[in-house]
Amino acid sequence: MKIGKIPIEILEEHVFDQKPERSDILLAPAIGEDSAAVDIKSDIAVITMDPITAAGSMIGYLSVVVVCNDLAAAGAEPIGVLCTVLMPPESSQEEFIQILQDIKEACKRFNIQLLGGHSEVSPVVTKPLIVSTGFGKVQRDMLISTSKAKVGDKIIITKTLGIEGTFILYNEKKEKLKTFLTPEEVSEIENYINKLSVIEEGLVARKYASSMHDITEGGLFGAIFEVCKASGKGARIYEEKIVLSSSVKKVSSFYNLNPYKLISSGSMLITTDKENELLYELKEKGIDCCVVGEIIEEPKIEFISSNGEIILIDELPIDEIYKVV
Repeated sequence: MKIGKIPIEILEEHVFDQKPERSDILLAPAIGEDSAAVDIKSDIAVITMDPITAAGSMIGYLSVVVVCNDLAAAGAEPIGVLCTVLMPPESSQEEFIQILQDIKEACKRFNIQLLGGHSEVSPVVTKPLIVSTGFGKVQRDMLISTSKAKVGDKIIITKTLGIEGTFILYNEKKEKLKTFLTPEEVSEIENYINKLSVIEEGLVARKYASSMHDITEGGLFGAIFEVCKASGKGARIYEEKIVLSSSVKKVSSFYNLNPYKLISSGSMLITTDKENELLYELKEKGIDCCVVGEIIEEPKIEFISSNGEIILIDELPIDEIYKVV
């Protein structure tokens, strides 16, 4: 494609063809419209932004997932997303259209609106880059802050760690990984696309949580570091209480990755003093979850390995996925 804005004909066919699908969307994407309008009535507006840099295939879909998960971690219901899509000059129209289709598929799945954004071909990028802004709403008494973790709270994680990282690596290195994964593990990883969202657990947990954080870049170690840093508290996590799927273990082992530092969209870290009520309701919804530790007063983070070694988490880790992609 030529450097500059994406041709209007492509946008007319793949973006501007959408009509508002939610009653709270007052102004949707259209030619000449540089803003969207959303009626949030008396609720609190929650806004977030995230880039997608590590993913190759499914980048459009993941760009929607990550901002919706950020909103869910604040207890908010996602409403819409704006996406800036930058394409390198050697990319094709077909690649760009596929990204748009994946964005729209994610929006449809999560019942949100593509509110607009920007797209162009730029020589400063070497592969497709998406920066998404998510917009949501929450009732005032349901807003959750990462900084509110309390001493004595139990630490709960949902699903399993490493979901997103394993999904990205599989889609990038599929032929190589299929040589040692079982058919059941391949099927499990391919189904991870249906487990990448934490919207459902966020809407459940906001009734019980003191804080929530979706486990993204830096994995579990990154998430607990940010929660403790924000709240001025410490944590103790027990490896023996963490459940990892066999597919995550195998892929991590093959690339010599630490699964606790691997990007894990699809898993939510929740701190709560109402763990029994929360565990019951999550399991009633069919969401796997487990208690892996507790918040402590002393501002240090201890990871107790299965062999009893104490590992201190004293900095924000670099995500393990960058060793491979």
